[in-house]
Amino acid sequence: MSAASVSRAPMRRLGGGGSASATTAKAMRPWVVVASVGVMLILWHVVSAIAGENKSNEAMVPTIVDIANAVPRFADYWRGGLGVEATKVGGDVTAQGVILGFLYNVGLSGYRLLVGLLLGIGAGIGLAVCVSWSRVLRDIFTLPGHFARMLPLLAMVPLFGLWFGNTEHGSILFVAFTAFALVFAIALNAIGNVASYYAQFAQSLGASPVRTYVEVILPAALPQLRAGVLLSVGFGWSAVIASEYLGQEYGLGKIVQSAEFFGRTNLLALVAFITLILAAASLWAASRALDWATRWAE
Repeated sequence: MSAASVSRAPMRRLGGGGSASATTAKAMRPWVVVASVGVMLILWHVVSAIAGENKSNEAMVPTIVDIANAVPRFADYWRGGLGVEATKVGGDVTAQGVILGFLYNVGLSGYRLLVGLLLGIGAGIGLAVCVSWSRVLRDIFTLPGHFARMLPLLAMVPLFGLWFGNTEHGSILFVAFTAFALVFAIALNAIGNVASYYAQFAQSLGASPVRTYVEVILPAALPQLRAGVLLSVGFGWSAVIASEYLGQEYGLGKIVQSAEFFGRTNLLALVAFITLILAAASLWAASRALDWATRWAE
């Protein structure tokens, strides 16, 4: 028996590395996953039965069946056209209307989110780049940047409603402000955290201060910006729904507002589930894009 075999034998008897591997393998067994999902579903339906119904005869805690029954209500949020009449003017609830209502409202919310994020993230990184050129300016803007990040952003929705009303650009600007507040402070910190020897090494090779800043400092700060961008993307869905809640005629936020007004808890749960899927997909896409942009980093 070799020395390596002798040294590994006591570890196996004492349950060293093999114990953790066995536990992980056991946790990954399919029947464990099925049992876990089954227990959650049972508890979900038990809580739903205990919670009862609201004044609109809707389950306070909607079950899966209740959520599935809310899908046809997307037809009520189709504005009409493409051969499908809107239900608000007497049109029937059809499969085409449900699909069009879903795509239209999700697409509209996604458009507001995308434009708002591009504006907010671009402005946050752009301003951070401008003020970080000078250490004095960076120190001056650090406190306001952190102050903006600590603002109760969702609580500011009524203020934006007073400023812009129910206009399209008001909703987009609120998403942009949310993204800016999250990204700007993180961008300032990321640029400030770049080690000084990067710039010293580049300048020792003959690079000018401007070229050093653009080609060395900013790329080196990019990996630390990842958290700010992903945070703004994830929070952006909450921001866009909140901005649509106050007066927009269409969008997921409008559906939430209408469902709350009529006590349609199943529709609220359906929109929440859809938003969760959209947010996860957005985060995945943003993460893959950032992985590609920072593929040089270890």
